[in-house]
Amino acid sequence: MNIKIGEKIKELRKRTDVSQERFAEYLGVTAQAVSRWEVEGCYPDIELLPAIAHFFNVSIDELLCYDAMKSKDKIAAILAQAGPERSKSWQNGTNLEMLRTAVLEFPNSYDLLYCLAKALCYTKNQENEKPKNLQESIAICKRILNDCLDDTLRLRTLLVLSRAYINAGMKDLAVETANRLPSARDSSDMILPDILEGNEQSKQIAKSASLLSDMFEYLVVNLADTKYKDDPERRIDLFKKQLSFEEILHEDGDYIYETLRMRAICYWICEDYMKLGNYDLALDYIEKFAAHSLQFDALPQESSYTSLIFCGQICNKNRDLDIKDTVPGSRIYLTTREIFAPVREMERFKAVIENLK
Repeated sequence: MNIKIGEKIKELRKRTDVSQERFAEYLGVTAQAVSRWEVEGCYPDIELLPAIAHFFNVSIDELLCYDAMKSKDKIAAILAQAGPERSKSWQNGTNLEMLRTAVLEFPNSYDLLYCLAKALCYTKNQENEKPKNLQESIAICKRILNDCLDDTLRLRTLLVLSRAYINAGMKDLAVETANRLPSARDSSDMILPDILEGNEQSKQIAKSASLLSDMFEYLVVNLADTKYKDDPERRIDLFKKQLSFEEILHEDGDYIYETLRMRAICYWICEDYMKLGNYDLALDYIEKFAAHSLQFDALPQESSYTSLIFCGQICNKNRDLDIKDTVPGSRIYLTTREIFAPVREMERFKAVIENLK
């Protein structure tokens, strides 16, 4: 077993807000000795274990992380059951009670606490439950930020806390929290391409380019849904810029995960053309929407990119989602939404529906 007693001592000492000097004085050792333990330079003498456990009010088993691996495996299984964080189960409350139960069993698992905080923040529940859930999410986020030493988890928690403050109507606190996050220019995705070499560098560049695409989509949609909410022509122009951006990144048309993005953008464009009464152009994008739906469902679970930036990289078509297929949903959108009523009897529209069968 890989004993991480120094790491555990550091965690317990930070959690109880005890200095190395005070802890060393209690044990009758030097602060330098405590420092060496915490960086795994050496282990404390076995005779000191009962005193260390007593000081932190834990068992020697906990101090030695005796059950840590078993607990770690169980926590990993719970997180796998929760699924990708962008899946619908995080928004419809499916995961909420499971995560509450898990946190009761593992109250010091920051991974589970983070997941519960996010589920509480993002679950679209009844209005009377929303304020209570947001306050609970905020409290959990604050606990993680106060106690957790994992920088990555702390940054992700700041994102959830910002969103919880926004949803709770606390704009000033949301802005203050968001400002604690590094800018995109200061992220690992910007510095790692300068550090890594060979295939690892290529993989990181592809990852960073994909993140850029995600960010650009988010900003375009945000702008379309706010500044140009009531201006279909400007919205269409914005969405076409996003399509052009994807076409530049994927000159071979090797959309894998990005097929979902192309599908969504084509749908938004066809809706806006319907609002303008331009049914011919609306049908153009209805056809593209359907084509991307069929293309996505036909993809194997994993594919390899061929376009220049991503060439050779393997991508799971779901990546961080859990969508099984899109064609049935596409048919429902087109055949039930009132906005498409004016074109339903047109031959081009009927041909699309037939293809989606």
